[in-house]
Amino acid sequence: MSGDLTELPEGYPQQWEADVVLSDGGTAHLRPIRPEDASLLTDFYGRVSEESKFLRFFAPYPVLSPRDVRRFTHVDYVDRVALILTIRGEMVAVGRFDRLENDEAEVAFLVEDSQQGRGVGPLLLEHLAEAARERGITRFTAEVLPQNRAMVGVFTDAGYRVSRQLEDGVVQVDFPILPTDTSVGVMERREHRAEAASIRRLLTPERAVLIGPGRRLQRLGDAIADGPFTGELMALSTDGEPVQGVRMISSVTEVGEFVDLAVVAVGPDELGGVVIDVAHHGAKGMLVMGGPGPGHPGRTEVISLARAYGLRALGPDTLGLINTDDGVRLNATPAPMPRTGRVGLFSQSAAIGVVLLSSALEHNVGIANFLSTGPFSDVTANDVMQFWEDDERTAVCLLSLDKIGNPRKFTRIVRRLARRKPVVVFAPSRSLRSGREEELARPGAMAPPGAVDALFRQSGVIVSERRDAMYDLAKVLARQPLPAGPRVRVVTNDPTMASHVTAAAARMGLVPNEPVTLAADADGRAFVAAAQTALDDPSNDSVLCVVVGIYDTVANDAHGRLSALAATTAKPLVGVFVDFTRVARRAAGHDGPGQLPTYSGYGDALAALNAVSAYAHWRARDPGAVPLLELEVEEARRLVHDVLTDAPEGRTMTDDESAALLRAFGIRAVPRYRVDTLTEATRVAERLGWDVVLKATAVSVRGRPDLASVHRNLDDAADMAEAWADLGRLVNELGLGTMDDQHVAEPVVQAMMPPGVSLVVRSVEDPDFGPVISLGLAGFASDMLGDVVHRVPPLTDVDAAAMVRSLKAAPLLFGLGGSRGVDTGAVEDLLHRVAEMADLLPQLSEVVLTPCLASTRGVAVLGARVAVVPTRDVRDPQARAL
Repeated sequence: MSGDLTELPEGYPQQWEADVVLSDGGTAHLRPIRPEDASLLTDFYGRVSEESKFLRFFAPYPVLSPRDVRRFTHVDYVDRVALILTIRGEMVAVGRFDRLENDEAEVAFLVEDSQQGRGVGPLLLEHLAEAARERGITRFTAEVLPQNRAMVGVFTDAGYRVSRQLEDGVVQVDFPILPTDTSVGVMERREHRAEAASIRRLLTPERAVLIGPGRRLQRLGDAIADGPFTGELMALSTDGEPVQGVRMISSVTEVGEFVDLAVVAVGPDELGGVVIDVAHHGAKGMLVMGGPGPGHPGRTEVISLARAYGLRALGPDTLGLINTDDGVRLNATPAPMPRTGRVGLFSQSAAIGVVLLSSALEHNVGIANFLSTGPFSDVTANDVMQFWEDDERTAVCLLSLDKIGNPRKFTRIVRRLARRKPVVVFAPSRSLRSGREEELARPGAMAPPGAVDALFRQSGVIVSERRDAMYDLAKVLARQPLPAGPRVRVVTNDPTMASHVTAAAARMGLVPNEPVTLAADADGRAFVAAAQTALDDPSNDSVLCVVVGIYDTVANDAHGRLSALAATTAKPLVGVFVDFTRVARRAAGHDGPGQLPTYSGYGDALAALNAVSAYAHWRARDPGAVPLLELEVEEARRLVHDVLTDAPEGRTMTDDESAALLRAFGIRAVPRYRVDTLTEATRVAERLGWDVVLKATAVSVRGRPDLASVHRNLDDAADMAEAWADLGRLVNELGLGTMDDQHVAEPVVQAMMPPGVSLVVRSVEDPDFGPVISLGLAGFASDMLGDVVHRVPPLTDVDAAAMVRSLKAAPLLFGLGGSRGVDTGAVEDLLHRVAEMADLLPQLSEVVLTPCLASTRGVAVLGARVAVVPTRDVRDPQARAL
């Protein structure tokens, strides 16, 4: 098979290879064609119908001649490019372009008839366009017969601006392939539908087969049977040990015409053969329980093989999956079947999956579906979130994350999902790295740890500090309406408890109203009456009932009556039961809307209400819009490419280069003039008309509040001489040499700016999360106290305003102590421009603007440092791939 080649043809663009998801959820492998693919091409063409051949070549073309085969398989990957799609090692489609002129190419496709209707054409077009752009092509043309409506639809539905005309009985199609908002949107919607379909296929099998040692399969067979699984279940024991209660088969060939899901627990050496066997019997997915250990090459080989054969795979090291839908009732895990509910649950490692499912059972939280992927799985959290977005049974999304394989895609999807459904994440932020150590080791290439949490908050994600706390949140989110605000009324039958709970609510950020204290012997009716009154009061956004039952005389009665009330309320009603029994918390049946969230500790209940209130506020607010700015992006790209031409390994831009780059994005940096002698400094100051600044810019000297490295308001030659001498003494005291030594202090002269607040605006290109924008006050506030806020592009006007107002030192910007404050609109505009610059130019590994002097007249950028490194012009490919 051609996939077994070890040597690739000269110029072969291996970066164009990709595993892709088709529109029905199946997978395939896409790659450039190679000369050795002659037999694949011939076999593929033999399976294509005469009608499809006619639509491709406009004439009968029954077979390919040897000359045709050579012409189609021998390409130069520059002016002549062909991409093929393979499933189970067979070619099922081919798309190609041939350059006509410098920036224009003709494009054509041929798809095997059995694969038509699976979105193959749009996928090929996306990847051909991506490859063409790399080769400097900006426009595609095509000739299509009028009756070939499907191919015309591929072009017109792609989101490009397509022009068509009929000439000599042939439709001439012509369109630019540069990405537009529309074409990117089309690609993302197709990606969403395909990936959601692939997860849906995993969760809804009609026939499943267990493969592995019988003793190990018994636990899985029991769990699936107890579901009870509504489909057909078979087992293939590799050691001859029978699986009780399950139909036994002796080989995969006995499964019949098809099997949807394979649950596999075999050794690493047997996995490859099992993948191929079940794929040939129509399997849409597989679960690899256990499998190759850490570091074993078989871990990634299993994933690649599954994708190449059209399967989605969970594992190795998956705990399995669960679907509690009454029409499926699939529990392909060793765990007991959880209560049916509205919570989607995702975990990577099997061990953490055990913790999560055990906690779900302990908290009595109902689950809609559960997927444990394994740490190196084909399926990721991104795929699962795509499914959750449209799944009507999933109302709350819980994720326990160890790594994010494609964080930029994660951010894009989770922002969209959180607008529709609450997303709760447990993620130790410092561990969320893709593992690209060579990039993480690059100096200045990593965002600070707090930026990850800021990314979640900006995206509307509720971050849980503890895995158990995820279920505290899920109880409110899955069972009660979202609160309209943070105002909470406490109803309890103990005055001390009332005091403690209201104080704790205020500490957590809620706004407690005057509590309602009932008699110590209040019964369930009294609690319901007080709760109903509190719910009817428009000054309350939520009601928290704390039932104290020292002798267990009230808990069950109050729980039952409050549960009935919770089913009718339009505001969240939460119950805390302080007693010695847990009977009241073990509700039976399906878990869903209108049920009462119950807790044994008021702290957990308040923390959940506070987080849910914050999420409700985020979802209700206007997300804002990214402002339209007049930018000279192509000029900026030219500047960056010139720097990389001069220094292919990358370097820091000069002051002049940095200033030109900033100007392209509408940022006017105050000119600064490097001087090496007192005479030069005086001459520059005279040219500027005096009232200037002399300051050191060397890293070892600048910006230290305990060191006199900046001298302001210099009005004449005597002032300059004194400042120069002071700077010389400072350099000498630091043991750095003298002012005569080159580059010791790196002094500069600048015109004085109006007094204001000194800020630092920074962008760092994180290898995982892309550009991260930061804002802080210059000096100790940022460096030592951590008063810095972070966001990621795209930056809306709401995001920029929140950055300015989230600083602990924000009062300085708004008139602390009667001062006039600063032009915060100008600060926000600067943040927008830096965000656009960072987002559009991935080569900018770091941009630091400091000091940025904010005053009532705007923001003066007094210093800039820009580091450039070689990378691709486009951060995210504009073609779908796993």
